[in-house]
Amino acid sequence: MSRRGEQQHNIEGAFVLVLFAVFAITVIAVLALGANSYQRLVARDNDAYNRRIITSYVAAKIRSSDAVGSVAVGGFTSPKTNDGINTLHLYLEVEGDIYDQRIYFYDGHVYELLTLSESNIEPEDGSPILEAHGLDFEMEDDVVTIHAKDTEDRENSITISARSLLNGTKGKLIEDEGGVG
Repeated sequence: MSRRGEQQHNIEGAFVLVLFAVFAITVIAVLALGANSYQRLVARDNDAYNRRIITSYVAAKIRSSDAVGSVAVGGFTSPKTNDGINTLHLYLEVEGDIYDQRIYFYDGHVYELLTLSESNIEPEDGSPILEAHGLDFEMEDDVVTIHAKDTEDRENSITISARSLLNGTKGKLIEDEGGVG
């Protein structure tokens, strides 16, 4: 009888051990699937972020500078010129002086440069902000369209309308420069 009790005890122990092993394998499988799903989600989010970061950055700059006459698109030296470097000019008045914040694509990077409006400055004097393969601006009336190409050659575009004209904001920073207003 003791042999039979021992045998039953061994079978119960083996059953518990097998049940525990199945449970452990199931937990490991669920964790592995969850980790794989998480990695795919992170990769997708990073991809979307990298694709949109350039246009989002420029759009935020335009929105923060939104005043009648404060936005212009043209060449690097002036919105009136076509010097081969398509540039977004954001004008800002500080203590009576007009500053020109320029955003442009040059030498594989998106650059930003803040200078007095009439300063003679070269494109390489700006600060590289983001690595990219292209950035282009178009402006018609009060609408700016931004076309960007990230480092993986994915294109993204966004169109922004000046809210200052929609809200009737008074004030004018530039006249006849090709800017808004």
